[in-house]
Amino acid sequence: MADFWDSEELLGKFVKNSREEIQVKKVTKNSKAYVDIRTFWFDSKSDEYRPSQKGVAIPMEFVGELLSILENVEE
Repeated sequence: MADFWDSEELLGKFVKNSREEIQVKKVTKNSKAYVDIRTFWFDSKSDEYRPSQKGVAIPMEFVGELLSILENVEE
């Protein structure tokens, strides 16, 4: 998605299954900042992960609320 976002910084990633991973990035578009949480799929032709449409870009002003919600998640 590097061609969509004005800037992006990978914060972390983890394996979803043998063909997919979830990447968490800090991104900007038109001077507005977001946290993008997205599933990436492995493209064997290019030997790299590609972004899917499965994800969400959360405006930075809502990240505090998201963290509060996640604190209540139990395994």
